[in-house]
Amino acid sequence: MNKDKKELIWNFIKDKTYVPMKKKEMAQLLMVPKEELQELQSVLEELEREYKIRKNRKNKYIVMDEPYFQGVYHRHQKGFGFVVLDTKEEIHIASIHAGTALDGDVVLVKIMEKENGGHKEGKIVKILKREIRELVGTFKNSKSFGFVVPDNQKLGTDIFISKKKFAGARNQDKVVVKITKYPEKRKKC
Repeated sequence: MNKDKKELIWNFIKDKTYVPMKKKEMAQLLMVPKEELQELQSVLEELEREYKIRKNRKNKYIVMDEPYFQGVYHRHQKGFGFVVLDTKEEIHIASIHAGTALDGDVVLVKIMEKENGGHKEGKIVKILKREIRELVGTFKNSKSFGFVVPDNQKLGTDIFISKKKFAGARNQDKVVVKITKYPEKRKKC
């Protein structure tokens, strides 16, 4: 990818006169030839990965207006946690600001203004990569479903198991669980 083109597109989007637009509209305004549309798409995707831009609800590109940082979430068994940035700086995450992040997930965090005990406060806004795929725990049987209580208490959630996926497990068995669906909006896995 041409670094100059990327800089041109970034400067175009962050300009104060820029109005949110879709890729097609941008291509027309910038007079991007048809054979270079894929390169424009690649540049936009890279700017998204760098958290400089994002798409709004209307699928139009806008500048990320707040600073976001990538790091690894480490959850304490009491519910709060820390996001450790590449710089080794730790951002405190209150349990209400952890969303559905699990211990070890790579996340995008927004820094909030106040500090708590010498740590900056933050809020997890996006999970970039799930770290835990399997875990060990104790199977608990119910009439119509089951769940696994993880041995790792830092996980902070039980794992729901549908009746058809018991695989012969009985109440109080020690099991290995493969996570097939992650929690959404503070629900169980």
